[in-house]
Amino acid sequence: MRRRRNPGPARRERCRGAPGPDPALLARGRRRALRHIRWDRSRLVAHGADTGLLERGQVCAAMRVATEGSNEKRAREYQADRRRAERGTVLGPLDAAILRYTGQYLHGATVPRRLPDAVDPALLPQVMRVIATAEQACAGMRIGLDPRRGNRATDKRDWDRMAAAVDAAVRRAHPELVDDAVRTVSFLMCSEAVDRARSTPVEGDEEAADDHADLGESARKSALSFTDDKDGEKKWLRDGPRTASAVFWEFVADRSAGDNEVFTIEDEELGEGIQLHFYADSIARITTVRPGEAGSDPQYRVEYSLVDGLGGYRNLVSAFVRGGCAALEQHGPWMSDVADFERARRRRDAR
Repeated sequence: MRRRRNPGPARRERCRGAPGPDPALLARGRRRALRHIRWDRSRLVAHGADTGLLERGQVCAAMRVATEGSNEKRAREYQADRRRAERGTVLGPLDAAILRYTGQYLHGATVPRRLPDAVDPALLPQVMRVIATAEQACAGMRIGLDPRRGNRATDKRDWDRMAAAVDAAVRRAHPELVDDAVRTVSFLMCSEAVDRARSTPVEGDEEAADDHADLGESARKSALSFTDDKDGEKKWLRDGPRTASAVFWEFVADRSAGDNEVFTIEDEELGEGIQLHFYADSIARITTVRPGEAGSDPQYRVEYSLVDGLGGYRNLVSAFVRGGCAALEQHGPWMSDVADFERARRRRDAR
């Protein structure tokens, strides 16, 4: 086995006299290494790291106040604040309190609700003044269900109308609030209106419309047939427990789909009806000009009209149920020429 050579006294002295590593160079090397290490900022925040020092890149200094226990909520709130900062939004104390009240501080997509216990008691009176402003702005407004899109869908126009009213009132009364705070308040008002709509029986809404009719009882329909483009059919009789409008819209909610957007209401006894074209926001009313005799086909008159959203459809259906095609005259104009109607529809869609 080969023995190691003894360096001897002179060589050992030279080694002891050689300069050691520069501490400054070592410190710079450590900092350079730390900059290239991937670290989970949210983990450090959860353990109490100073977020201000973290933002400046002073990791070691930030961790001097760290705790052994982990606070996940603090980390999630820090991430939410960073996402807002990336959008240029900085919350004030009242903004943050409002978002905590609605439960949307962490995620704007969360369905808002009222959480007064989540708010600092010192700020709660100010939050409630903002909420009161929003409630006054949308008093008397409602968001109806939209059966064209299923059993639980709501009318987008109603939602947008209420949100705009709340937004304008809150911004006017509290101009210091950031967009996130204003938006969460309008979201809360609209969500609560939707909950009320879903818990209200459809019959109540349609009966209220029928109660305001000026037409006599004799003009009301006694039997109607509802059909769609997929051979679906439902009958309604006046002696039944529910109104014709309620039964029809329930039929639409159950049957409507992307490839099933044409629904018809027909009074077979009187030979008249209406056809709703949801895909085009239009309607046709059909009346019998001459019934079929001696094997000949009946002759019909078909007239078209544009419809202004779900509210327009509801008014037309209620009017037809109360008084037939004659009751629709005031809801025109009605066009018998298909070319004229198509031009009118294109003009509307181009606006």
